[in-house]
Amino acid sequence: MSQGFILAGCLLWFTLPVAATDCTATRPSTADIVDEGLLTPSVAIDRRRRLADRLLCSALAGNAASQELAGTLYYQGPSRKGNVLMRDMSRARHMLTAAANRGRRHAMHQLAELELSDGHLYEAALWTRVEYVMHGLPLPPLAHLNRTIEARISQDTRLEADVLLKVAAIREAMEAPTP
Repeated sequence: MSQGFILAGCLLWFTLPVAATDCTATRPSTADIVDEGLLTPSVAIDRRRRLADRLLCSALAGNAASQELAGTLYYQGPSRKGNVLMRDMSRARHMLTAAANRGRRHAMHQLAELELSDGHLYEAALWTRVEYVMHGLPLPPLAHLNRTIEARISQDTRLEADVLLKVAAIREAMEAPTP
């Protein structure tokens, strides 16, 4: 009996690295994972869980689009129809930060929303301003969050300096080759 557990453990130990190396920052693409039914409630839940695993593998390999979607799904949890990822603010923040630091606009907006809901006004203002500097005015449905944050934050030269530093770091990361 214990030999069977040892054999199973060895097989698992040696096959996990192979499965993990199957993901890169470009493969599988986030669009392919979504197209295969990641968020489609009519797709079997086991299939959606496997697709979520592929999304997370892609995100951890450095795919900014996968990071953005994974962060959003962790942020929304089961309130989003078809989502199999549980609501987890820590993972949401981690994934969204990684995506925002690679220039992903929606991730910046989601981070601002998350930070504001956690009472971190400075961080929320930082991300809305970084989004504005990099992408221009927010889209009309998103502008309300920006107005809410700007109405609550006072002029702060430190914030402006942090925005410029963050923008420079993001632009540098966007120019770097994809891992």
